Amino acid sequence: MIRTNLRYHRPDSLAAASDLLWSHRQDIAVLGGGTHLLPRMTRDQESVSHIVDLKALGLDGVNISANGVSIGSRVTYDQVLRHDALTRILPLLARVSHGVTGGRQVRNIGTLGGSACFAMPGSDMPGALVGLRSRFRIHGPTGFREVDSTDFFTSAFVNALEPGEFLHSFDILDIPTATGYHKIKHSAGSWPIATATAALWEGQRLEITLGGVQETPVRIDVTKVADQPEEFAAAIDAAITEPWDDVLAPGSYRRRVAAAAAKRALSELRRRVA
Repeated sequence: MIRTNLRYHRPDSLAAASDLLWSHRQDIAVLGGGTHLLPRMTRDQESVSHIVDLKALGLDGVNISANGVSIGSRVTYDQVLRHDALTRILPLLARVSHGVTGGRQVRNIGTLGGSACFAMPGSDMPGALVGLRSRFRIHGPTGFREVDSTDFFTSAFVNALEPGEFLHSFDILDIPTATGYHKIKHSAGSWPIATATAALWEGQRLEITLGGVQETPVRIDVTKVADQPEEFAAAIDAAITEPWDDVLAPGSYRRRVAAAAAKRALSELRRRVA
C-alpha cells in the first residue's frame, strides 16, 4: 500500500512536463511502466508527493530512417518484440526484451526508458544500450540535449538527468553488423549477476559491454584479442576496476564470471555472422 498522499499529473506537452518536474523537483517522480517505482513506493523505499505520467506525450513510438533508429522512452519490451522491422535491424533489443526479468507481466508494461532511468547495475537494458552506442535525448526546461549512453549512467541507481529533465528517446545512429548477448543469473526470477553484449561494427571492430559487474556498464574493445582466449579473458578482467557488490553476489564473484558471459555473447555473435 502506498501511504503517501499523491497528486497525479498527466501533462500534454514536453514543456509542461519539464515545468512540473522543475516546480516540484524535490518531491516528484516520473512514471514509466511503474515496475520499479510503484513497488518501491509500496515498500516505503521511495516517497514523493507528485507523480508525472508521460503517457500523453507520444513517447511510445519507433522511427526507422536512413539516419538510424529512434526509440521513444515509453516503448515497452512487448512493443519491441512485436516490431518486426526493429527486430530485424536491431535483433539485440528483441533478444534482451524477451528474457527480461519478470516475464510476461514486465514485458507488457515495463519500458526501456524506465529501466534506463532506474539505472540498476544488474538490469539488462543499461548494458545493452551502451553496447549499441546509443545516445539519450533528454528534455528539460531549456529544451533538448543529448547525452552519450556511457555518460548517462553515473553510478548505481543514479543517472545524468538534471532537475526538470526527463528521458525523451534513444537514438541509435550506427547499426552494428552483428550482436550477441548473454547473462548469468541464479534463477529465472532473479536479477542478472553479469550481462555481456557483443557488437561487431563495420565488420571489423569487436566490442564487449559488461553490465552488472560494476556500478555502470563498461565497454571494451576486444578486436585484437577476440581469437586469443587467455588475452580475451585478461582484457575483460582488466576492464573491471571497481566490482559491484549487492545482496545477490559479491563483486569478486561478478568479476570471476564476467569473462564467461563475454565469451558466450561473442559466440552468439559469431553464430549470427556465420
